Amino acid sequence: MSLQPTSHRIGVHCSIAGGHHKALYLGRDLGCEVVQIFTKNNMQWKGSALTDESVRKFRAARDETGIKTIFAHAGYLINLASNNPENLEKSRISLLDELERCRLLELPFIVLHPGAHLWTGEEEGLERILDSLDWIFHRFEGTTRIALEATAGQGTLLGGKIEHLAMLLNASHHRKRLRICLDTCHLFAAGYDLRTKADIEKYIAEFSQLLPWEKVVCVHLNDSKGPLGGRKDRHALLGQGQIGWECFQVIMGHDAFAEIPLCLETPKGKDNINDLETLRKLKKLRGNSLLKVIE
Repeated sequence: MSLQPTSHRIGVHCSIAGGHHKALYLGRDLGCEVVQIFTKNNMQWKGSALTDESVRKFRAARDETGIKTIFAHAGYLINLASNNPENLEKSRISLLDELERCRLLELPFIVLHPGAHLWTGEEEGLERILDSLDWIFHRFEGTTRIALEATAGQGTLLGGKIEHLAMLLNASHHRKRLRICLDTCHLFAAGYDLRTKADIEKYIAEFSQLLPWEKVVCVHLNDSKGPLGGRKDRHALLGQGQIGWECFQVIMGHDAFAEIPLCLETPKGKDNINDLETLRKLKKLRGNSLLKVIE
């Protein structure tokens, strides 16, 4: 028998150094119920092919650790809004490759920064993202979805406004294959205050006016080193940034986040001590009543 949370599952982004399966064993050691991984080096266009053995080890680790909520984050070079034909082609091919990796690893979705318009304007950039998504989904037959991530809106990066995300989902020919990932640091940096329960509920209401809340499949829990509306993507330990601890305390007890996987992307510290300690603090907020026995 094992104790499993009935809501507010929490985990961290885990390294795949030494093999994708190592991320799950690390997650188990940290006490993760949720694990996010890269499918390859996040700063390279291409990675070594996944072998049958590496896939077998990953599936075995998943069964052994009992961690069932596992998803991917796409590489940082990918820009589906690029106005450079060569980089746009590389971005599309790279994301298609990552989706194939997700298919082999049986991951339900991959988190993706929508893209940067590179000073060509928001409208043109969003249209290029839509064209890129068409290109990709016409070639990918797997079930893995793309979760477009809300961004801090730094530079020309799209996704810093709810309207950007709503336009992409509502205008896409493949909206059933698209989902949303939120990030507390990004939202705060983009100008959405989350410091109190009232602030959080205001954001949920604004989001829900444009998109169904059920489209959110992941929330990254990160405090922000930068100020509200500062448009700087700089993560801080929970409670040690400009957002403050109350935000995360509210999220861990709020019904709107009960079924959404929650994932830390904060500074890890030596031997992942920060992840370990933060997970323990967050789990205490759920209370023992949220645990059930699984045979």
